[in-house]
Amino acid sequence: MMQGYKLENIDCFNFQYNHCSKRPCKFQHRQSCKDSSEICLDWFRHRKCRNKVCPRKHLNHEVMVAYFLCLAEKTANHCLQLTCPMYHAKARQFIEHGIIPPDPVPTVSKVKRKKMVHFVQCENPQVQTVVKSGFQLLDKARSFFANSVREGKLTQDRGRSYFKEILHTILFCGNINDPAIEPNLFFTKKELEVLSAKYPDVFRDYNTHLPTRPPFTVLLDAVVEVLQTRKADEVLKLLLHLTEQMVLELPDAKSNKCGNIFVSTAISYCYFWNLHITNEKTDNYFGASVSCRGRQQKEIMIDILCCKTWHQGISLAVCIGNWYKNQCLLFPEAMYSMAYNITFSKESPSEAGTASNNQHEHAVVRSGDVQNTDGPENNSTVKQRAYLKPRAPCERCLSMFPNVIYHPRPEHCEHPYWEYGNCAECESLSQLLYANPQIAMRLGYFVQRTILYSPTKQVHLPNDLILRKHRRLIENLKSLGFNVGDHLSFYDPSGADSTALEVFQS
Repeated sequence: MMQGYKLENIDCFNFQYNHCSKRPCKFQHRQSCKDSSEICLDWFRHRKCRNKVCPRKHLNHEVMVAYFLCLAEKTANHCLQLTCPMYHAKARQFIEHGIIPPDPVPTVSKVKRKKMVHFVQCENPQVQTVVKSGFQLLDKARSFFANSVREGKLTQDRGRSYFKEILHTILFCGNINDPAIEPNLFFTKKELEVLSAKYPDVFRDYNTHLPTRPPFTVLLDAVVEVLQTRKADEVLKLLLHLTEQMVLELPDAKSNKCGNIFVSTAISYCYFWNLHITNEKTDNYFGASVSCRGRQQKEIMIDILCCKTWHQGISLAVCIGNWYKNQCLLFPEAMYSMAYNITFSKESPSEAGTASNNQHEHAVVRSGDVQNTDGPENNSTVKQRAYLKPRAPCERCLSMFPNVIYHPRPEHCEHPYWEYGNCAECESLSQLLYANPQIAMRLGYFVQRTILYSPTKQVHLPNDLILRKHRRLIENLKSLGFNVGDHLSFYDPSGADSTALEVFQS
């Protein structure tokens, strides 16, 4: 079953467009939406709709490919049956009947959302969490960047670029939130005037251009650059120190969560040990889990990463896992990966820390061991200590990357509720492949033959699967009222129409 979808809430494609002879059929047979060409937004956003006579279809391209795609098109790349009742994503050509175009796919019409009334702005807890989370991350990250620039650890351009990217991504996440959150809610009037004057391209492009990665991933990359080292203990210590300053006050005092929705819940790093040729270890490469809230919002960010950001091998593994539940990517022998959950406690546990594979290195992490880089006033606001709890890979990662050597090793397969691509391992492995093309050239693919090949020619992958991600991305953006335009545009933080990086006061 596809993630989040229930068969009894999916319209039967055959019933909607042809004739279904199955009795009983596990899918819905609804007459009320036969004439509709639009997708039900409630069903699309929440994977369910309670209206049994809903006038719009509970179908999209993703579901049609997963459940109704013609077997001949899937295996042989074409269908020769003129009256085939199944879904065809490709045109069919017949000598006597000419070209038959692909079957119709319901579309998501662009939504115009009303602006939030003052009551919603003030009282909606979900909106408050997004606003507080965004401001907290921006405030602490900007202070970190500005101090790093002053200390000569970052250039002015790099510090400004990092901050602009985080600012743009948070404003973008506010824009695709439901209800939409305008930039003025994240800042006071004075702060908004200062920021919009200093970074006009960010405020111009947040509702027309897409980000390329989550905000916490940007911060993690900045930490590595500031430290000028890839030693796991140093990177993770500083990251935890910064994370402590972004904790939101939660109603449950016993909670061990950060509360900030833009702070990743998991961190990982990986490396390759060339045991057979050079006996040398690569650098460590770090990644964070996808940090945003909401099913559609998380799908959007994962699809952006697959279509734009991640290494092609990682994107392919995510796509095949997502749609076929298959193993995919085989790394060269001796690829290591360590992952940790970020948790919080009023007192740091005596055994708090992280340990990598004991054959190679050992990293102990306590956030309190980090020298304060943001000024003495920030420590007084920290109410909880952050530490890392080693975590075994989930079922998704074991499926996508089956021969990676994980630490700790899983005692049992955790069945996750999140989508393929959400885990931190995807980002860290992607960075390793980009930095080491000789390793990327040695990747193997362990995929069912029917997915990759037809009897006559090779199916174009990953392009065909990435195209599905691209289509779902556009559908999700439109359903949330984002200004997609004629094509997808991505924000470039290196633009020159911004001024110096300075710290604003909360």
